[in-house]
Amino acid sequence: MRKMKSLSPVNTNYLLEVSLADLHRESRSWLSDINFWSVEMDFYQRLLERVAGRITSVEGKKGIDHFQNLILYFKGELLDQFEHDIREHERYLERLLQNKSPFNEQLYREVHKKYEYQIKAFNYDFKQYRKDLYKFTERYL
Repeated sequence: MRKMKSLSPVNTNYLLEVSLADLHRESRSWLSDINFWSVEMDFYQRLLERVAGRITSVEGKKGIDHFQNLILYFKGELLDQFEHDIREHERYLERLLQNKSPFNEQLYREVHKKYEYQIKAFNYDFKQYRKDLYKFTERYL
């Protein structure tokens, strides 16, 4: 009986990596998500303003401040930074595709993975924020 030779390549990482076009689509999707989160936060700000008029307790007013501060942080700092960084990331890819600059694909993939982690972490935190905000505001509606 003959032994079969293994056909596995020396480095299987290349088989597992997604194409640069897929990374580009993912970055574009993140930018769309960031835009949507920003619109959502505008809505949450209006919701808080509406509820604030019904709150008389010190605890309730502290709750309003807490949620508004998170909106300022999320929208005014995090999302702005994410958008800026991802747009720069996209410009770097564009230069690669136009062969206008030297390109380190492995570095690009590492940076992309970092952004992917940050977006996922923000999405998790933002879902928790929404859940907490809904619980808080429903007491006053």
